[in-house]
Amino acid sequence: MKAFALAALLFASTHCVSAQIVDPVAFYRTTTQYPVPSVLLKWQADINGDGKNETFLTRKEYYHEDVAAGQLPAWEVFLAGVAANTFTESTGVQNQGEDAFGPGAVPQIDVKACFVGQINELGQHALVTQQIDSPRAGDPIARIYAYTIEGDHLKRTKLAEYNPTQTNALFDKYLKDDKRTVITPVEVTQ
Repeated sequence: MKAFALAALLFASTHCVSAQIVDPVAFYRTTTQYPVPSVLLKWQADINGDGKNETFLTRKEYYHEDVAAGQLPAWEVFLAGVAANTFTESTGVQNQGEDAFGPGAVPQIDVKACFVGQINELGQHALVTQQIDSPRAGDPIARIYAYTIEGDHLKRTKLAEYNPTQTNALFDKYLKDDKRTVITPVEVTQ
């Protein structure tokens, strides 16, 4: 639910997408149409391996509500700009095989089960995460997704779908405890 609210917020924000952003936190705070969040969660990672970190933000209360509801947290992404220390806001997420993409859509990333680096299956750097759905009847379904940067947006590619009670080679390769990228979101209050 919070992912939908965040996507609607981002779609409705009144800002110029192509503008160079120096401070993603300040930009996020000035473009939100909801009450100013008191605490944000922030982390950075170099998705495409260009030596520049992208910035990921969400409201702390959204993060905890999503986790409590068994959902992956949704993250607003600021892509590293061409000029040093600048960013552009991602314009959305495109799913693999689709021409159009959801403007304002944000990726859902499990920071506790995440890998950032070279993905051999794609032949490029990406961020890999997993989503597990537990239907009321039947076995759970796990999907491993890779997010890559495609111009001004992210592209989501499904790498695997499997039963998480069984082993999976891609999980072992990227998301097993000793393979994961350690991501620790920090609280930002100003």
